[in-house]
Amino acid sequence: MPRALTFLLIVAACGALDIALHMAGGDLMPMPSAFSPLVERLGFGVVVTVWIALAFTGMGLAFLFWARRMAGSGRAKGLRYGLGLGLMILIAMFEGVGLLGTPLIGELAMGLADAVPIALMIAILGWTLAPDSPHAEERSSLSVLSVLVAFALVFGLGRTGVQFLGLIESGLAERPLPSLIWPFTMGAAIGVLFLAMTDALRDLSRGSVALAFGLGIFGANWALFMTFVPMVFPGALADTALRVGLDILFVTCAAMIVEIKRPNASV
Repeated sequence: MPRALTFLLIVAACGALDIALHMAGGDLMPMPSAFSPLVERLGFGVVVTVWIALAFTGMGLAFLFWARRMAGSGRAKGLRYGLGLGLMILIAMFEGVGLLGTPLIGELAMGLADAVPIALMIAILGWTLAPDSPHAEERSSLSVLSVLVAFALVFGLGRTGVQFLGLIESGLAERPLPSLIWPFTMGAAIGVLFLAMTDALRDLSRGSVALAFGLGIFGANWALFMTFVPMVFPGALADTALRVGLDILFVTCAAMIVEIKRPNASV
């Protein structure tokens, strides 16, 4: 079977699973109180299907691009990248608890409905299409704890700061506890993805590592995932664009700070 057809079949099957899981969730799935003009014109189902097609295709292509640089077997690459990305997406959904006041159980159901199919898609792409590498996976020379703490602090403090400044919409005034907890938890989840990708970035300079991860790995996946918001919610385009841009900046800074401690890294 041609590689392109295999890729499309995997993306379509996992996208269909995403839709099925959301439908199975029923009343657990939080819904917007108002919809964007795009949804009003085309319908919620059509817009969500288009988003799934775009996001899953883009995330799958991003994985196959970086898989060429990752060490180990294709199956191992898919598992590492898929689990790291799935965790990040799962934690991302909990922002709604503080931002919108949605129930925790609802965001958990919504997050699993997206994270499981995306992680499964990446794992299957790793098994079927990602190349095996002649060199074995190397254990990171970075401390796992220091990476997680660095990403949690930089992303957490950055997001908290822009919330206090009112640069982006937040629920800080109405729901301060979840609004303060989520950014630090999300930062740690991003750090897990960074650890899963360290061997793919091992030959790059410190600045290149920070940009490659901030823009090419986190940024690409985050922008694709967050496209859902302006497609479905009214008047959310400017806030989402600013939010994504700031998040990429925070993650790039965190990666740069972590890389300063990496041995034998060039500037």
